[in-house]
Amino acid sequence: MPQTPPPLSATATIAEVVDALDTIIDWSIGASSRLGYFAAMYKRITIAVGVAVADGKFEDGPRLERLDAGFANRYFEALNGHFHPDRFPRPTHSWQVTFDAASRPEPIMVQHMFAGVNAHIGLDLGIAAEAISPGPQLLTLREDFYRINAVLASQVTGLVEDINELSPVLADLYAVLRNGQIDLINNTVQAYRDDAWIFATILAATPGFADPAAIVVRDLRIAQQGALIYKPPLPISSFVSAIAARESRDTVSNLRVLNEIASTPAPITMAL
Repeated sequence: MPQTPPPLSATATIAEVVDALDTIIDWSIGASSRLGYFAAMYKRITIAVGVAVADGKFEDGPRLERLDAGFANRYFEALNGHFHPDRFPRPTHSWQVTFDAASRPEPIMVQHMFAGVNAHIGLDLGIAAEAISPGPQLLTLREDFYRINAVLASQVTGLVEDINELSPVLADLYAVLRNGQIDLINNTVQAYRDDAWIFATILAATPGFADPAAIVVRDLRIAQQGALIYKPPLPISSFVSAIAARESRDTVSNLRVLNEIASTPAPITMAL
C-alpha cells in the first residue's frame, strides 16, 4: 500500500464523489489510517443524498448535485494538499487539525468523525453554497440547503448503531439515552448547518476581493473548535477516556465494518 493515497481529481457528480471516497477508504484500510473514519461516514451520507436527488426530493436536483460535488471537492483538495504538498496548496487550518490527529491513537472514532464534520460543514459548506449560487442567487438555494438536513437526520440512527457495534461504552450510553442521544446529534448538525448558511450569506454580501480575508478568519475559528473536539474539557474528557478504554482500536477492522454498512444507507423517512 502506498504511503500516500493518489491525488484525487475534481468531481462533478455524486457518483464521482462516492468513487473518490472509496479511494480514500481503500487506502485507509491498506494503510490502517484513521482518516478513513470520516470518509466512511461521508460515503454513507453522500449515497443517501444521491438517493434523495434521484427520488426528486429537492427543488433543483441538478443544482443540488453540483453543490454536493463542489462541497466534496473542498475535502478532496484538502487531502491533496496534505498528502502532496509539492503539487497542491496546503490544507486549511480546519482540515489540518483533523489530518494531524489521525496519527494519534488516543481519539475515539466519534472524535475523528465530528472533527471532520466541524471542518467540512463549519468551513466548506458555506463557501461551496455561495460558489454555486453567488450573490443574490444564494436565497434561491435556501430551501434545498435546509432539506439536506432531513437526509442527514435520516442517517443518524443508523450511524450511531453502526458505531455502537465497535464501541461498547457508547452502546451503553445509547441504551440509556436513546432518543436523547439522537436528538443531540441532530441538533448539533443542525446548528452547524445554520451557522454555515449564515457564513454563506456573509460571503454573498461581501465584495469578492474581501472573501479571502473572511474565509481566513472563519478558518481559524473552525480550527479552534476542531482542536477542542480532540482535547475536550472535563467532564467530557472523562467520558471520552471511558469510551476509549473499551472501543475497538483495530482501525482496519473498524473501517471494513463501517464501509460495508455505508454502502446501504437507511431509508429517508423524514418529510423533506
